Amino acid sequence: MAIGYYKHKRKINANGTVKEVYVAKVARANVVDIDILAEEIAATCSASEGDVLMVLRNMERVIEKHIAKSDVVKLDSLGTFSPTLRAKVVDSPDKVNQFSIISTGINFRPTKRMLSGVQDAGVRLADKRILVPAARVKEKAKQQQQENTEEQ
Repeated sequence: MAIGYYKHKRKINANGTVKEVYVAKVARANVVDIDILAEEIAATCSASEGDVLMVLRNMERVIEKHIAKSDVVKLDSLGTFSPTLRAKVVDSPDKVNQFSIISTGINFRPTKRMLSGVQDAGVRLADKRILVPAARVKEKAKQQQQENTEEQ
């Protein structure tokens, strides 16, 4: 088990000079949804898949409710969820208000144990191509088109 990556080509502007650079990016493999999680969890314990799914769905709602109240939610072996916001920089305290807030979100900080498990997994080259942003967008569109065709 290892985290896949691909080589990503970018252009950066360094002191007025445009330069091509390369960086490793995560090659996301599959989307694991709540149904898959419930199935896998049920296979490891005496709870049925439906019972696990019910608990997970309720956990989602409860976490969302607490985050919306500015609470920090700590799940002992998983990590901590906390509310975040992005805001415009303004020149006086009077201008800091709901209109200076650009967006809200959720931050997740994994426990040391969870992070260690991911770090211990290592990495592997998942895609030998060098992808550039435009190619990545076209690749995603092509993938979605194939998925839509398969569904029909």
